[in-house]
Amino acid sequence: MSSLSSRLTILRNKKGWSKVETAKRLGLNATSTYGNWEYGIREPDITMLRHIATTFDVSVDYLIGYAEESSYKPSTIVKKNDVNERLEKVQEKLRYDDDLLLSGTPLVPEVGAFIDDSLKFVLEQAHKLNEQASQ
Repeated sequence: MSSLSSRLTILRNKKGWSKVETAKRLGLNATSTYGNWEYGIREPDITMLRHIATTFDVSVDYLIGYAEESSYKPSTIVKKNDVNERLEKVQEKLRYDDDLLLSGTPLVPEVGAFIDDSLKFVLEQAHKLNEQASQ
């Protein structure tokens, strides 16, 4: 088993996520893709490695076995006030958190999905408008 595959398994277990949930959080359409990484059958490309590192809040060096500990955590990087990033975090909470409230009332899954879809549409439109305005 490679360093990457064993570390993926360890990190996923620490989070308490299933392989299916981890694949969803990484934006993968096929759960088997993630499973193949854990089994050491295949490896993700560098862009996905960066995404995995951010998702698990570790360094790429740690993931691939170049470091025994993750001395750097993506979450500690000071980010600009990026509205897109903030709204994407809200979308992630809508998709994966079960105990959300809407004005003090438990949020039903259908309403969470509606808000998520609406945010996706709003972000797409905002990107288009912002691009047009900056030209």
